[in-house]
Amino acid sequence: MPRTGDGPYVQSLDRGLAVLRCFGEDRTRLSISDVAREVGVDRAVARRLLHTLAELGYIGVDGSNFFVRPRVLELAQAYLGAVEFPDVIQPHLAQLTSEIHETAMAFVLDGDEIVYIAGVQARRLVSVNVRAGLRIPAYQSPLGHVLLAAQPADAREAYLERVALTPVTRYTITEKPALRDRLAKVADQGYALGDEELEMGLRTIAVPVHDRNGTILAAISIGVLAAAYSARTLVKDLLPRLRQTAGQIESDLAVLN
Repeated sequence: MPRTGDGPYVQSLDRGLAVLRCFGEDRTRLSISDVAREVGVDRAVARRLLHTLAELGYIGVDGSNFFVRPRVLELAQAYLGAVEFPDVIQPHLAQLTSEIHETAMAFVLDGDEIVYIAGVQARRLVSVNVRAGLRIPAYQSPLGHVLLAAQPADAREAYLERVALTPVTRYTITEKPALRDRLAKVADQGYALGDEELEMGLRTIAVPVHDRNGTILAAISIGVLAAAYSARTLVKDLLPRLRQTAGQIESDLAVLN
């Protein structure tokens, strides 16, 4: 692996970790020659690295082949034990924003509200102070529409019965039949589009993030200036990239869970 800085550097540690990375689902048994070729070292160095890792309990030996032992999981556990859901999402949203130069956010559903958990603002799009823990009524945002649409039909109906739809712009949905239709459409198409419903001048598109069992855990969105993107262009140009980001997050979550 190429170096990324000028700080203190231990080459033998780099090589030892490179040996562990050689193993995978389709490479469960490797010879010294295999490892030497993968790591880019000679056989003598590969032999020393493998036998050191074997001595430490991370590598097992089966004749002339080597395999990873369960102790390797201890290395991952230090990360898995500390990582939280927003920590998984945030780097992906940062990458998305760096590529498209638009704001990306993630919210989860909590009761009748959605709660901000991660995001990167490319520009100041909304007047509210976006911060961890920010709460918004779910009906006001396409992020909320995605999360509400994922609820069982009886839960959606119960929500519609109890919620008071107060407008925040002239485009906010304030009629319950219209919101019911919107949620059905979102459930069918797999994304939600918000057109100045939360704030004038703001157009937003949102998609779900699933766990490995298909349960929707969160929604992520891209927010743009309405003057810069029509609704049609937003769907055509940015929805595929947003869905790709959701898929990348889901892949990371599958590893963690």
